[in-house]
Amino acid sequence: MELIGDFVIKRAIISVWNKKGIIPLAKKLVQKGVEIYSTGGTFKVLTENGIPVTKIEDLTGFPEIMNGRIKTLHPLVFSGILADRSNSGHQQDLQRVGALDFQLIVVNLYPFAETFYAGDKSDSEIVEMIDIGGPSMLRAASKNYNSVVVLSDPSQYSDFIERLNNGTIDEEYRRLLAGAVFIKTAGYDAEIAGFFSGKADGLPDLWMNRYRKRAELRYGENPDQKAALYSPVSAAESLPFIQLQGKEISYNNYVDCIAAYRVAMEFSTEKVVCANLKHTNPCGFGVADSALDAYKRAVRADPVSYYGGIVSVNRPVDRAVAEEFAKSFLECIVAPEFSREAIEILKKRKNLRLLIPNRDYLDYPYDVRAYGKGLLVQEHQMPEDREEAWDIVTERRPDDSFFRALRIGWHIVKHVKSNAIVLADKNGSVGVGAGQMSRVDSMKIAIRKAGEAGLEIKNTIIASDAFFPFRDSIDLAAKYGIAGVIQPGGSIRDKEVIRACEEHNMFMLFTHKRVFKH
Repeated sequence: MELIGDFVIKRAIISVWNKKGIIPLAKKLVQKGVEIYSTGGTFKVLTENGIPVTKIEDLTGFPEIMNGRIKTLHPLVFSGILADRSNSGHQQDLQRVGALDFQLIVVNLYPFAETFYAGDKSDSEIVEMIDIGGPSMLRAASKNYNSVVVLSDPSQYSDFIERLNNGTIDEEYRRLLAGAVFIKTAGYDAEIAGFFSGKADGLPDLWMNRYRKRAELRYGENPDQKAALYSPVSAAESLPFIQLQGKEISYNNYVDCIAAYRVAMEFSTEKVVCANLKHTNPCGFGVADSALDAYKRAVRADPVSYYGGIVSVNRPVDRAVAEEFAKSFLECIVAPEFSREAIEILKKRKNLRLLIPNRDYLDYPYDVRAYGKGLLVQEHQMPEDREEAWDIVTERRPDDSFFRALRIGWHIVKHVKSNAIVLADKNGSVGVGAGQMSRVDSMKIAIRKAGEAGLEIKNTIIASDAFFPFRDSIDLAAKYGIAGVIQPGGSIRDKEVIRACEEHNMFMLFTHKRVFKH
């Protein structure tokens, strides 16, 4: 029996799905003279490790049944958890029914969310991961925090053991643990509600997730704006990126790096892709056989704008490309892996952030934005295209040599702020025009950028994120010998735009898919 001030821990219930850290915790409790009661798999693990433990069913006289669906749901368990030690009537009731009181509850829950989002589980398998007894015990213990300590996550064990050793399991600490329970069960119930509510038009009927602050950021988009990073309670230990080095990731960095991740990682190719971004817009995009060559091409497309920007690569960063990175001022590098040699080279740039994306975190099916207290939610536009749905709408047909350029241009333009125009060849971007109020102005910017970079414009292709409302962009493109166009189509002036291509002997493809980005 362990006496903590006036708080006595005599008995504990341990019933956990996640067994991490449970053996050291149980051994410490035994050392302190605490009686342990347990169930099912937890009982088995404890006994296999030589820890004295009593089955809950020996306390209740009621066996586990229904494949473990019924284990702890019994009055002798819950009266022992809910009895207020300061209430003499409660103590008399315990004696009257022959119940034992518990001062420590260690419970974590069946992995419902992990099962739900696995994508390969049947409804019956998902339903079996809805924990009943666990949340009930956690909630009961939290309600009675004056008399019970409740541990709901393995991350709490080390602090508890330290407090157990130094006698600081006080009311404030117990109340904090109780609050953690209701945060956990709120998120857990929200996930279950989402499962049962189904979908309406492809979107959830309920949006009930809870978020925990993971980090205070230096500031938001501007220095006078406070900012923080929040993670879903159901994935509270997850972050968008693993940071290997560099200074704190800022609000703007997070926004840019998430965009950079998508630009580089969502392009389907066996080659190496490198994307340079500034303010979420790709300013350079290269495709090559090596990361070094892909990066050099991306830089060449806009050797001015990439300065102080974000670089994303879809392959590991090796020594050769790291040496090239180190020559320039960059804010962040996003890549699936960095070699030891690359890290040694890049650590000389002590402020440069090296980030490995957490794909499980970032590959989320929805885009979410706030509007006041509400949310605007849309499905994330899938990167894959049904190329068999593309139509060639001109007499001239692009030969095979142009299709790689068309795929590259069409991929890049999806990630450029509207109105967007991208000039591309088979190796990457040639010029990018972003965020203009008129499409022809974006066209002019893309051509100017290509000219300033010294890249060949003749025989490139144009990609447009939406239809051309007039033929002016086509006429301008023809002056520079641009070979063809890929665009969604759908304008009332499509025939006029197609006619302009025919007059200039250019080809045009309709994708029938708009890719606006606001």
